[in-house]
Amino acid sequence: MGNDFLNKISSDITPSIIVTDPEEMAPFLTDWRGNFTGTAKAILMPTDTNMVSKIMQIAHEQNQVVVPQGGNTGLVGGGIPDSSGKSIILSLQKMNHIIDFSSDNRTITVEAGCILQNIHELVEAENLYFPLSLAAKGSCTIGGNLATNAGGINVLRYGTMREQCLGIEVVLADGTIINQLSSLRKDNTGYDLKNLFIGSEGTLGIITSACLKLVSLPTARATAIAVIDKFEHALSLLDMLQHLTGDQVESFEIMPKVLLDIVYKQFPDINPPIQLNDGFIVLIEVSSSKADDLENDITGKSALQNVMESFLENALNHALISDAVVANNEAQRLIFWSIRENAPQATKQESWPVNTDISVRRDKLAEFYQHASDAIRKISPDCRICGYGHVGDGNLHFNVVEASAGDPDWSKKRTELLSAIYSSLSFFSGSISAEHGIGQLKTQQLIETKDPNYYRIMTMIKNNFDPKNLLNPHRIIK
Repeated sequence: MGNDFLNKISSDITPSIIVTDPEEMAPFLTDWRGNFTGTAKAILMPTDTNMVSKIMQIAHEQNQVVVPQGGNTGLVGGGIPDSSGKSIILSLQKMNHIIDFSSDNRTITVEAGCILQNIHELVEAENLYFPLSLAAKGSCTIGGNLATNAGGINVLRYGTMREQCLGIEVVLADGTIINQLSSLRKDNTGYDLKNLFIGSEGTLGIITSACLKLVSLPTARATAIAVIDKFEHALSLLDMLQHLTGDQVESFEIMPKVLLDIVYKQFPDINPPIQLNDGFIVLIEVSSSKADDLENDITGKSALQNVMESFLENALNHALISDAVVANNEAQRLIFWSIRENAPQATKQESWPVNTDISVRRDKLAEFYQHASDAIRKISPDCRICGYGHVGDGNLHFNVVEASAGDPDWSKKRTELLSAIYSSLSFFSGSISAEHGIGQLKTQQLIETKDPNYYRIMTMIKNNFDPKNLLNPHRIIK
C-alpha cells in the first residue's frame, strides 16, 4: 500500500514534489534538540493549497498517515514522524509566497512556508512591524508559528500568535479547504474556527495561509541590562516600569549568572556588557513609534533613553538593582540580545539539559523558582539551574544543566529532575507548556495535568475532524 500512495501522488499531481533520497530527507527526520528521530516513506513538498488538498484526499482514501512540518524548529517533536517508516512528511516550505500586503489595512496575508524573518524585513521596509520574535526567526515558518501558537520575547506587549492572526486557510484530513482568510478585525458571525486550529500542532488540519495583523514600526527603543540579587526584584522592576511607560514595555527577560557563564563559554565572541558575582540580569526593552520619543536632547540621548536611565536610577536608589548598562546604539543593543538568543544553543552545546517551558502566575514566579530550585538541589546538589525567560507573561524555560565537572548519573537523574519541576509547577497551578506546545514529548504529562473533562472534549474534537487519525497521530492526543 505504501508505494500505491506515492504512485497516485505521482500520477495525479506530479512526481516533482516527492523526495525519497535519504540525504535530502535526513534534515526533516530529526528535531532541533536531537531528542526525536523518525523515519518516513517520503517527504512531499507541495507548492499551493490545492495541491495540499489533493494530497490529503488521496491520503484519506488510502489511510495514509501524514505529518505536517514547517521549518522543523519545534522543541517537542511535534513535526517528527515515528520510527515505523509508514508516515509521510508534508513540508510546507515551498509554499512561501506573499498573497496580499496592505499597508493601509495594516495586514499581510502569506503562505504557511514564509520564514518569519523575511516577513519582518518586508513589512519593516514599509515602516510597519510584525512583532513575533523568536531565536529561530531565520528558519521558523508562519505555519509552524501558528500551529504551535508561538509566543517569543514580545508577548508582554503584543500577545501570542493567536492575538496577531486575523484569519487562516486550512486543509482538513479529508482534503476539505476551509478559507477563513479574513482581513477583518471585527467579524462576529458564529464560531471562530481559526482559534481551534491555531495551537493544534497539525492534528486537526494543515494551515496553508494566514492573514496577520501589523502595527507601527517602533522608531525609538531603549534597551538595558540590570543586575538584581533576588528574583522577586524583577517583578517589582517590571511593575514600576509598566506604570511609568504604560504599553511601551516590549520585553522583560531574566537570566541567572550561571546561564550567562555558559553562554559566554560557548560563544566566546560575545563580550560581556556587565559583570555580576551572583544573582540575575534582567534584559529590558521599551519601544515607541512616536516621533517625539525619537528626538535627541542636547546630550544626544532620545527621550526614551532618558526615561530608561531615570527608571534605572530610581531602581538603584531603592536597592532593586546593583548595576545597570543602557545600550547607546543599535550595535550594543544587538549584543545584549545575542546573549539571550544564544541561551538555548549554549545549554544544548554545554550538556544534555533538562528543558522545560512552563508558566505560572506572574506574581508567583519568584516563589515557584525557589520551590523548584530547592527540589532540584535535593536530587542533584551541583547541577546548574538555568531558569530564564519571559518574566512579563509568567513563562520560564526552567532548564537544568549537569554540574560543570560532569555527573556520571546525569542520564538517570534527568527524569527525576523533570518530575520535581512539574511537581513544583503543580503546587502553583501552572502550565506544563507555555509556548512550545505538547507534540510527542508531553502527551502523557498533558493527560496527568489537564482537567479530565477538558481532555475528553479535546479528544472528541480530534475524532470529529480526523476520524481516521491520519493527521499527526499521537501528538497532543495520545
